[in-house]
Amino acid sequence: MRIKFYLLLIFVSSLFNACSQDANQVQSTEKTPILELLGPKEFAEKLKTQPGVLIDIRTASEHKKGIIPEALLMDFFSENFEVTLNNLDKSKTYYIYCASGGRSSEAAELMSKKGFMHVVDLDGGIKKWKDANFPIQALPN
Repeated sequence: MRIKFYLLLIFVSSLFNACSQDANQVQSTEKTPILELLGPKEFAEKLKTQPGVLIDIRTASEHKKGIIPEALLMDFFSENFEVTLNNLDKSKTYYIYCASGGRSSEAAELMSKKGFMHVVDLDGGIKKWKDANFPIQALPN
């Protein structure tokens, strides 16, 4: 009788062990958010090779000075900034920039905390982009 009990105990232990290993495997396959800080050259190259959504988070008056072509305009200081972020598809790749990198760094951290899977921040902002002679698009009046 004791042998049957021990065999049953070993079987149940191995069953629980197998189930916990399966649970660990499920957890390890979850994606970890990626947050990148890239200089203008690397940013431009990644934008070409791994398309995503480009977002300029400067103010409206800053946008009038020119934007990176095809950028969506979202004012970081707007009351609706977080609401707008919440409506975005968190599984897409987002390329963000501001004037010199401060706001975009904050926004990248916020987006990461909100569950965005891939955020690429332009180091030095549009100022470094211009310094590297990358194209700027004027907005119509």
